[in-house]
Amino acid sequence: MRIAYDEAKAGFDEGGCPIGSVLARGGEVLACGRNQRVQRGDPIAHGEMDALRKAGRQKSYRDTTLFTSLSPCVMCAGTIVQFAILRVGTGEAVNFAGNEKFCASMASRW
Repeated sequence: MRIAYDEAKAGFDEGGCPIGSVLARGGEVLACGRNQRVQRGDPIAHGEMDALRKAGRQKSYRDTTLFTSLSPCVMCAGTIVQFAILRVGTGEAVNFAGNEKFCASMASRW
């Protein structure tokens, strides 16, 4: 989660939204990313999406954990479910209550 926070801080320092994310397998960081909607002018350049893009295609995501500094939005939650990422660590869900319940309900179906 510390790496996700560092990514969020880097995004903020670049003038963007302070949201960071990390995809890990066991103790290994596969990729990290940050929200770059403002910097790139790209409405879908969310932190979770950036980390997943950087991780590249994986044989399976079921054994990975996605850490994100802010609760995932609907788009990112849908991607989490689509990729069957069973574990998501969320740093903050008070100021933006994302879609953790959706992710959990779908994960229980696998």
